[in-house]
Amino acid sequence: MYYWMLMKLRKYILGILFFFAAAVGYCQQGGGNALPGDWLAGINAHAVQKPSKAGAFAPAKSGFALYFSRAGNVDQPYLVYVPKGYDPLRKTPLVVFLHGAILARDSFRYRDPTIAGEPVFSVADMYKTLVVFPFGEAGFMWPATVAANENIVAIIEQVKGRYNTDDRQVYIGGISMGGIATYWFMKHKPDYFSGFYTFSSTPSLSSETGVLDAVSQVKPLYSMNAKDDAVFSYENAARDYELQMHAVKGWYFSSVPTGGHRFIYGKDGSGYVQRLLGHLLMKQ
Repeated sequence: MYYWMLMKLRKYILGILFFFAAAVGYCQQGGGNALPGDWLAGINAHAVQKPSKAGAFAPAKSGFALYFSRAGNVDQPYLVYVPKGYDPLRKTPLVVFLHGAILARDSFRYRDPTIAGEPVFSVADMYKTLVVFPFGEAGFMWPATVAANENIVAIIEQVKGRYNTDDRQVYIGGISMGGIATYWFMKHKPDYFSGFYTFSSTPSLSSETGVLDAVSQVKPLYSMNAKDDAVFSYENAARDYELQMHAVKGWYFSSVPTGGHRFIYGKDGSGYVQRLLGHLLMKQ
């Protein structure tokens, strides 16, 4: 099932569309002139060491920092975006974003500076939250690779060891295949998170059963789909919600009229992400 969806996504979405959209966003953040070498130097320089004493968190510069988490023989990279005004003495919410299949290529894409244009990073300064962006690749991608799923938890633990995070506000979500992976965490790691969110996904795409069992008004799921999505049908997503809306009180379903499967990378995309995650973050 995952193979079929992956092939459909790859066929429908040309990689160039991603790089164009991300580059536009990156330029809007003022980093459009960065070269790969400058990008790598910057994200490495912003990394902070784990404190020698538990709870004695070091100051951290705002912006992107690069880390790796070992899973078997794989060193999985991930970015942490630190919001402006981050205070190591105060607990800070944490948002994990799982990207879709289009980034799961033959190598991890952390060297590409256009990643900075991912819309999810726009919520960091707005809501004073840490944003964690793990990278998958073709042979190590959620949700099909259980080791990749499990390593997300290891990544979160690493982040908690370096930054002062609020355990009451840890959220996970993603787009497309990343949204499907979110259902795996809802099923297998529900107590680890305070809430969930998805873009361009729906529970019936998951091979798991009972993925909505953990959802409640205390631990909500916020989802958003485009009505003109030609990859994962909006009609199917709306039907899933209609069938579950009375039984699952904590599922909040919304839609946008246009934008297709990757609507968060188009016009108003960052605004959609900010709106959805704003509901989730401000609910606490």
